[in-house]
Amino acid sequence: MINVATIGTSWITEQFIKACKLTDLYHLKAVYSRSVDTAKDFAQVYQADYYTDALNNILFDPEVDLVYIASPNAMHFSQALRAVKAGKHVIVEKPIVTSIAQWHELEEAANRNGVFFFEAAVHYQNRNYRRLKELVKGKLDEISQPFLGANFNIGQYSSRYVQYLAAMEKGEKGPNVFNPAMAGGALMDLGVYPLYVAIDLFGLPQSVRYNAQKGKNGVDLFGTIHLKYADFMVNIFLSKGVHSQLTSEIYVDDETIVIHGITRIDRVDLIDASGQEATLIAYTPENPMYDELVNFAEVINHPDDTHLSYVYEDWKQTSLAVTQTMELLRKSAKLPEIDEF
Repeated sequence: MINVATIGTSWITEQFIKACKLTDLYHLKAVYSRSVDTAKDFAQVYQADYYTDALNNILFDPEVDLVYIASPNAMHFSQALRAVKAGKHVIVEKPIVTSIAQWHELEEAANRNGVFFFEAAVHYQNRNYRRLKELVKGKLDEISQPFLGANFNIGQYSSRYVQYLAAMEKGEKGPNVFNPAMAGGALMDLGVYPLYVAIDLFGLPQSVRYNAQKGKNGVDLFGTIHLKYADFMVNIFLSKGVHSQLTSEIYVDDETIVIHGITRIDRVDLIDASGQEATLIAYTPENPMYDELVNFAEVINHPDDTHLSYVYEDWKQTSLAVTQTMELLRKSAKLPEIDEF
């Protein structure tokens, strides 16, 4: 059993804890929050062994094996670095860090202390994505016409958007998810999902560009990413200020691979030029985090397994490539600097 402590008390942490219980591979040892009352309430609901508002209490607890980090984006790196230096494995919500330099520093510290670090890219780890990857690779191996590319779309209207607009009118900072200094915005919050799929399927692009519509504080609210490869292109639409009904599509010969829900890979259809349609992938898990937590536990519990070492290295290289691409996209769009914590 892997003893876990959590940082963050939002809905994503609740989903994580529920998935932990489903796997029967993790035990909720501790809950941390800056507010002791929030930590207490959260710990009581999910039956943690204890709660605390002092981060060092979980970092230096010898019974804590792993720390799950779901704090604001800009705080991921500093908290993850402290945890791995304390000898804890970490699962960090996306984006794991905000720069290549941070990624390498985190890797070096993890290696030095003999622990694993994982980016919680939930869609990349689930079985639907594995099947999608096999489908795309098989289709590309059999292609008879030039491959021209793909279009990915993700528009999720944030529950904090109205709060953000009101804050801008008052000259206030607003919520973290719309604060560029806290690594908020469409790219940092949503871009990981389509970038993981594009980079894992097609590799690193030759060039990247992000055209962003910014709010009053410089945060990107709406934008389009262009990934240019040698012979094809991938376009990505992102927004936290609109709710899009568009699917994501990969074009192979006269067929279109249609992805419903790029953040979860909920369903995959195949449609040909005549309109014939078939659903190829449609598994719905009880909890979307189940697969990734089983995968991470397997690596943690079998540190000397050669095959799993290669799998883990592949995950890391994909995470690094996504981090590198996001850093280049931020520069392309001239997004504001992110605060250091």
